[in-house]
Amino acid sequence: MSAESNVTKYQIKEELRKQWQTESVQYAQSGRWDDAVQANQHILDIFPEDISTRNRLGKAYQELGRLEDALAAYEQSLLKQPSNNIARKRLAELYAMLNREPAIHLGEGMPAVEISDDDEDAAEFEEFLEEDEAETAGDDDSH
Repeated sequence: MSAESNVTKYQIKEELRKQWQTESVQYAQSGRWDDAVQANQHILDIFPEDISTRNRLGKAYQELGRLEDALAAYEQSLLKQPSNNIARKRLAELYAMLNREPAIHLGEGMPAVEISDDDEDAAEFEEFLEEDEAETAGDDDSH
């Protein structure tokens, strides 16, 4: 096998990742959480170490009420990247909701860091999550 064919396979995989990331964000924004799960699963089949995808998968599972699956996705994300503030925050929320002690150390004392992801769709989804959290917090304040 030549290096050229390896580059081509890598490029194909990256194009698939971009396509599925775009789809997963669009599905999430339109509330199509089952489709978002499927798109994120496709990415993890090829890129099992993709942290942003695990975060998106956790969110989709959480929206579907599949809290154990959401916990597993966020825990895997945090184990692979202990500085992952999104996974840490979501896990804390889920454990509190389930009235359960964390199965892994959430590392609240760790310094906050930005999740490095150059993908614009992933950044757009993170903004969507933050807006969703802000709206939810606003709803709680009005009661």
